[in-house]
Amino acid sequence: MSGRLTFIKSTERDGITPQTLYIEEGAAGDIADVLKERGSKRVLILSNKNTFEYRAVDRIIDRYNEAGLRTFKYQRRIDVADSRDIEGGLATYKEYNCDTIVVIGNRYDISVGKMVAVSATNPGKPASFAGIGNVKFDIKTLVAIKIDGTPAASTPECSFYNQETDTWITCFSQIMLPHIVVIDSELMMRNNVELIRFSALNSLCVAIEAYLSPLTAANPEYKANAAVAIYKIFGKLDSLAADKLDGYLQTRVSMGGFYAGLAATKLGFGYSYFIMHKMQEMFGCNYGTGMGRILVAVLRELLEFSTEQMAALSRSQQFCTSSLDNLSAAQSFIESVYDIYRKNMPDPSLPVMTPADCRKIAEDTRRSLADMGFEPRISVERLEMMLRNM
Repeated sequence: MSGRLTFIKSTERDGITPQTLYIEEGAAGDIADVLKERGSKRVLILSNKNTFEYRAVDRIIDRYNEAGLRTFKYQRRIDVADSRDIEGGLATYKEYNCDTIVVIGNRYDISVGKMVAVSATNPGKPASFAGIGNVKFDIKTLVAIKIDGTPAASTPECSFYNQETDTWITCFSQIMLPHIVVIDSELMMRNNVELIRFSALNSLCVAIEAYLSPLTAANPEYKANAAVAIYKIFGKLDSLAADKLDGYLQTRVSMGGFYAGLAATKLGFGYSYFIMHKMQEMFGCNYGTGMGRILVAVLRELLEFSTEQMAALSRSQQFCTSSLDNLSAAQSFIESVYDIYRKNMPDPSLPVMTPADCRKIAEDTRRSLADMGFEPRISVERLEMMLRNM
């Protein structure tokens, strides 16, 4: 660790990029005037094939054109965030001399949009920005219009698959935060509600670990963001499962994802995030599939360190009576996390791992958490045993 830049130090160096959030039906098109005020003239619209087929997206583009903006489209070709789409999006951005990126979609769309924005102002290939603090120069206007519950629109990180090295790359920098985030219920209601619930569960994991971070004492406002995220997601996921066409519920859950990401901008990421990333790197499994299951195991390991905080969450969410002792209240919270994940993801499958795999993931996770800037509380041995027993 000596001489290495930690995530916490990088936030002090780069600062926090202010974000403006717009939440209302039609907001994705209405920000055309906001973009003009920011000096935008030529806008790259980046998304995936399914989203580009929404009639609502055509109306957004029409609104931008009517406002006097020139618009150009890049459609992602790969299912996940991929270096080929980053390079393709960048080529289109440069070819048409764009000054603004509007990315519409999910975690993978937003990751590609972030890396196109970074690559447009920083020299080097996308893989050269891997790790912490390797983005040097500020990006031009970046807008994230999210259509699910992902925290990606407000997290200072992105991951993508690098075709040249056949590996997953993760970058951390406050500089890549979008300047504007939009949650538009008109777009969200056209998305698959199962994907909204899936992405919201991942946001819930990020928010809970941010709330329990040892850094919260020095950053109470970000702990508050985590608490808001937990409240919005926990309180509405089951209702959303029962009423899949309720735009209010979808918007509320998506706002929870935004606040989860906002909490992570200063508090960093926890065990479930890094373990899930290591599994994706090693086995190619779909990101987030087993994240809630991992989190439940992590919370049981953290119980001795975070009893009071978990108990506070349990009482605030009314998972237990206020008179229950802290340990029982904390255990009630863990069981509630398990219950909501089981209800919303019936088959949270994880890859089959050998003891050697478990050891490697445990060691890499501890190393990654140290890179966040704090001493991990679960030993490698306990992490390894936890993974073996999952």
